[in-house]
Amino acid sequence: MRYVIIGTSAAGLAAAEVLRARDREGSITLISEEEHLPYSRPLLTYLLGREIKPEKIFLKSADFFAHLRLTAILGEPVVKVNPVTCEVRLGNQKAIPYDRLLIASGARPRLLNIPGQDLTGIYTLRHLADVDRLEAGLAPGGTVVVVGAGAVGLKVADCLVSRGLTVKLLARGSQPLSRILDPVSADLLMQVIKEKGIDLHLHSWPEAILGKQGRVTGVALNDNRELKAQAVIFSVGVEPRVEFLAGTNLAEAGGIRVDSFMRTSVPEIFAAGDCCLPHHLITGQPAAFHIWPAAVAQGQVAGANMAGGRRRYDGILPQNSISLKGFRIITGGHFAPDTADGEIYTELDLPRRRYRRLVFQEGRLVGVTLVGEVEQAGIYFQVMAQKLPVRGLVADPKSKDFHPGKLWG
Repeated sequence: MRYVIIGTSAAGLAAAEVLRARDREGSITLISEEEHLPYSRPLLTYLLGREIKPEKIFLKSADFFAHLRLTAILGEPVVKVNPVTCEVRLGNQKAIPYDRLLIASGARPRLLNIPGQDLTGIYTLRHLADVDRLEAGLAPGGTVVVVGAGAVGLKVADCLVSRGLTVKLLARGSQPLSRILDPVSADLLMQVIKEKGIDLHLHSWPEAILGKQGRVTGVALNDNRELKAQAVIFSVGVEPRVEFLAGTNLAEAGGIRVDSFMRTSVPEIFAAGDCCLPHHLITGQPAAFHIWPAAVAQGQVAGANMAGGRRRYDGILPQNSISLKGFRIITGGHFAPDTADGEIYTELDLPRRRYRRLVFQEGRLVGVTLVGEVEQAGIYFQVMAQKLPVRGLVADPKSKDFHPGKLWG
């Protein structure tokens, strides 16, 4: 059996390991346009912030591929997949045949279609090479505009201000993370942002990047203001990397649809990770949530089924982790109930900056926001994932003295 995996990040690696455990003799080829050994994408901001040493970013040792008898094609992009001939074509025009294919190509940073994006001093943070570019291009003591106050944008701003740069952070709305944080948790976050010295601009968005002699000099905002800067970092979300599937009907705007076995509309082709659209665990609808643990789980399911298994993927439970030095927020599930009988319970400890917000629907916990004290988030997520009725729990989550550990008696 010839297995080919496009992508060597979370989903691709997980699939390869499961595949080799189930099929000792089949050939397994992994393809990546990146030349590096597999590394942890979530740790890129920590590397940028110099919170970890460069060697800690790598997930596997140099002998990983040889140890599992995997063929690695690194530094070569995939330009086309042909489901008719069962081939993957590379940028060098070499064709790689397959019997089973996993598309785990991930996602790319989204940019805004505004003037000036071709200037020197424009950055994103998605790949290890991006960290190298930032290290080489950021002037000590300079000013950086970070566009987008999502989880990654916040972490990037925190990293840069800790390195002595002046950071101006742009949020389109009235608060950061308006889709996942209510006003109380957002206010706690904004207090921390201010204390860290990050200059947060609300209701602000760039209409053009300003430059001189080919280099960034500032940003023109939607309210006619101009912010001076030597660099601009875009953190405005991602889009699936599926351009090589043009003409196959495998992909749509949001990614690749898969069933509960991570199989696409073509039986021999599977998809996992940030490029695909698995179903939401609570709603059952196709949804994309780009989180590392979900990509690993999807890759494991895909790998097992490529080798002939019938393993099901339960679905994505949306999760978000906002981590600034000394302050954390974790959210998961629904932001608000979908039905009239839904309920939202909140508990605020302002002096200690701790906040708990629980969303209930049809007698079950379907959403959680934890600010400050986040160590027990996993237990809340288990309650949601298992869809446990609240009345059947041994402890009431809405009680003042509630602790998640009490749920297990």
